[in-house]
Amino acid sequence: MFGLLAALVFTACSDWREVEPVTLNEADITKQNPELYAAYLESVRNYKQSDHKVMISWFNNSNKVPLSRAHHISVLPDSIDIVSLSHPANLAQYELDEMEEARREKGTKFVYDMDFEAIKLMYETMVADMEEKRGEEPPQIPTFVNFLVDTVNQILPLTKEYNYDGIILGYKGKNTLYMTEAEKQLYTAYEKAFIGIAEDWFGRNSDKIILFEGYPQNLLNKSILEKSRYIIIPSSDAGNSSKLTYNIMLANVEGVPSDRYIVSVEATSLDKNDVKTGYWTDGVTRSVTGASRWVISHHTGYTVAGMGIKNVNNDYFNIARIYPYTCDAIAKMNPSPKK
Repeated sequence: MFGLLAALVFTACSDWREVEPVTLNEADITKQNPELYAAYLESVRNYKQSDHKVMISWFNNSNKVPLSRAHHISVLPDSIDIVSLSHPANLAQYELDEMEEARREKGTKFVYDMDFEAIKLMYETMVADMEEKRGEEPPQIPTFVNFLVDTVNQILPLTKEYNYDGIILGYKGKNTLYMTEAEKQLYTAYEKAFIGIAEDWFGRNSDKIILFEGYPQNLLNKSILEKSRYIIIPSSDAGNSSKLTYNIMLANVEGVPSDRYIVSVEATSLDKNDVKTGYWTDGVTRSVTGASRWVISHHTGYTVAGMGIKNVNNDYFNIARIYPYTCDAIAKMNPSPKK
């Protein structure tokens, strides 16, 4: 009996160590019912061509070696209209493939930011670094206007190099009321260089789109706004719906088209100790949720075309489902018709 038991145990252990390939039948509607999935994709494309409240998202694509699904463009909600990539250059092949698939099958448009303030910060950092390292001979520091022109002329060609659908032109500007004449002349030169080059580029690339983000009331020449598909008003500072309205009212001046406003807010932080980012001042309402409700409320004197979510990646992480608040915001702005 002992010998028989030993033989059985030895045989069983030997079987356990043997590795066999197992075929898993994963649920995949693209394979199980390709006709139904094709019809769904067609409805998504038709939806984006229809009159609806637009959703724009800012996606952090800094990680070029994806460690999770959160790093993939392909898992963003299908109903997002426009995606802005934070790192528009040096795209990995998988990014290019996912962008093209989303554009072709879902009608999603891809853009990137060209921001005046970011370029100015780059210049100031460069100058500080050059002055710190200079020796006996003073460094040859370019003027900001020259640096601005060179930088813009390097950024704009990315649209063709990586087949983007357009750009988000970021410009907050300043109120010139209390500027001296010299300050105003310098300010005018900066705006003319930045906005002027973008406007000239758009004239030669009519197949691309421009979205303006910033404070349009501060523009000296507002002609770029008529060419902009949407005017995005930064509203991460909004702690309630009244502040959203206030931000729009400041922007809604003569020369600014009033039929294409978008408000941009922040997703909540992944830092559990950060209880302010992405929340209204009540500490409970998420900015994304509150803004989506405000978008569909009644507005007099201007039209709100939709909303945008900064750092949308943060909304991916959820136990129940991915991007829950982004999807809920889209659903709130564009509720399904009830039978």
